[in-house]
Amino acid sequence: MKLKTSLCIAAVLLHLSAAAFPNVGAAYAAGHKMRSAHFVTTALEKKGFKIDGVHRRGQVYFVKVTDDGTTAILAIDGYSAEIVGLKVLVLAPGATAKARGTGGNHFVDLTYEYGYVVEETVYEASYELTVEEISVTEEYTEVSYEESEEVSYEEVEETAEADLDDGTAEDAEGDAEADANDDADDGDADDAAADADADDASDDASDDGAGDDGGDDSGGDDDGGDDSAE
Repeated sequence: MKLKTSLCIAAVLLHLSAAAFPNVGAAYAAGHKMRSAHFVTTALEKKGFKIDGVHRRGQVYFVKVTDDGTTAILAIDGYSAEIVGLKVLVLAPGATAKARGTGGNHFVDLTYEYGYVVEETVYEASYELTVEEISVTEEYTEVSYEESEEVSYEEVEETAEADLDDGTAEDAEGDAEADANDDADDGDADDAAADADADDASDDASDDGAGDDGGDDSGGDDDGGDDSAE
């Protein structure tokens, strides 16, 4: 009786706390923490880039920037705050695009394509952040678990030039989050579920008819003869 009473009291308290603080549980379950658009654009502006537009798909920001007449789309992972790809859109007069692969798989400047190259059509089709959303001064925002599965890209080389939060206390934590959610399928968190599914499928295959004698087992007591006349 005492146990039942205690459980009832606990349920009531839980209900009251949820009513009093409705956003606490929702925020906790909402998803992954990532750098905000405000943080990303501010960091890019400090590097001298003019922001022409910010879109987002999953945990990756697609930021159109211009510098010295050259315009490009940067792909920036919100977890690690790193520039993980670049697509050149317009070259400044007299500027020459560097051949892909000649400068390594990392950020060099706006004339060098590498990594996760976002075509302009993909940029336009992704979610466009409003001025109001970008102006929210919080350093972090959240992305749902479902959204974080929408984008995958090959891992790129890490450099201080491409890392927008390099040297901050949160840098390592964000990098670890990004590594766990990339698409390299390198044995990290991304492919754990796939591995589990593969193991289950393997187990099912090995267990299916482990003692099968080749006859029709559907009847359980089938003697191997034609029982259809019975």
